[in-house]
Amino acid sequence: MEVRALIVYNDCVTQHWGGPKTGVDTIQRYGELADRGQDAGVAAKAWTDAGFDDEQTALWLDARCFDPEAARDLAALRVTPGQASKRTRDGSGDYVDTIAFKVAKGDLSARQGAARAMSSR
Repeated sequence: MEVRALIVYNDCVTQHWGGPKTGVDTIQRYGELADRGQDAGVAAKAWTDAGFDDEQTALWLDARCFDPEAARDLAALRVTPGQASKRTRDGSGDYVDTIAFKVAKGDLSARQGAARAMSSR
């Protein structure tokens, strides 16, 4: 959600747009990983609503995290996109992918992902 504030100083009115924003261009760069076959504008809004700007969204998408809620949950546990980009076989499913992908897919919880992201193995 965009936040707008009207600021009045010496009888001059200016607008200030606050908060992070993810643009459609960022989503389109990542294709189906980011938009999940839906409208890129809807995906961009979801990332914006989760509190991510273009740069942060790109870092999470580079880590293969396609779900902004999963990215927010991992970030709340102090996991960086770099840490979440570690590959693992852990969790549900017999495949290897990034921690971020497995959390986004639901094959690892955010807490399990955080534990693996912060381990040295």
